[in-house]
Amino acid sequence: MKNMKFRSAFSMIELLFVIVIMGIVGGIALETIRQYYENIYRMQEYTQRVSDADHILDQVSGYFENAISSSIVNLDRVENEGVCYGPPVDGDANDYTIAFVAPDQDTLRVSGTPGWSEDTLLGANNVITAMDADYGVSNTIITALYPASSLGSSAIYDSESSDVDACTRFGLNGGLTGSAGYHRIAAGSTATALPLNTENNASNGKRKYLLRTGYAFRVLDNGNFTLYTNFRPWLGERYTAAAKINVLGDKVAHFYADYDATDFLTNPNLNDRGLVWRLKVCMQGLDADLDDSIAEGQTICRERRVHVRY
Repeated sequence: MKNMKFRSAFSMIELLFVIVIMGIVGGIALETIRQYYENIYRMQEYTQRVSDADHILDQVSGYFENAISSSIVNLDRVENEGVCYGPPVDGDANDYTIAFVAPDQDTLRVSGTPGWSEDTLLGANNVITAMDADYGVSNTIITALYPASSLGSSAIYDSESSDVDACTRFGLNGGLTGSAGYHRIAAGSTATALPLNTENNASNGKRKYLLRTGYAFRVLDNGNFTLYTNFRPWLGERYTAAAKINVLGDKVAHFYADYDATDFLTNPNLNDRGLVWRLKVCMQGLDADLDDSIAEGQTICRERRVHVRY
């Protein structure tokens, strides 16, 4: 019987086969690890951007709460600079600059005698008075907040003004339009009396609020969400001339505001105040390469409903 011979090594074909198998297994393992860490990164980014959207909504809601509902309008789109499109419409997915005017809350929240009161009396020669207010406080605070300005550069909102479109009513179309939604303040104000220009006589003494500035919110091309203040539409100033610009967040894709008119159809007295507005912020998402994307279906959106007081 012949002695059997045993091989002491693999053949070249067997080695190649083993190498191929190991390469396949290694590739699968690396891809699994890559996907694992990519999913962790996506989840972290998603969580962070949801948090950022909520933080932006927190900030914006505070401004909208004190807005005058009938003054909230859509302004510029990228292809139409300088255009006022009027009140936001439910379902309009265009990116606008959203602007409005609001009562001057700074002079309402001081200790002692407030700088403004909603309940005023209209006297002769278009002079309004407030028995529980000190307009001197308003003048001091407005001058401090808006250098080289004064109470005379502000205006008074008139809830009983003529029924014209919002862009014209509040001067948000970028032009000087008279005082259809407000009254300019004339010279000669005192601590208790505030004379108004006679260009559009005031109708009564109720719901007349002091206006100091307009507010505008815009998503820039670089994703920054920007707030503009210290511009006065009643003097023909647009948000582009704002003296104060703040970035409230980054990586923002879209910002929308609208309201459902049916919310208050049962109460006609609330048709221009007390509306519940929907605010929506959409953050940039991540594409297949983990790059920031504004493509539909990839953005991360959050909503909030805000009760606008005025």
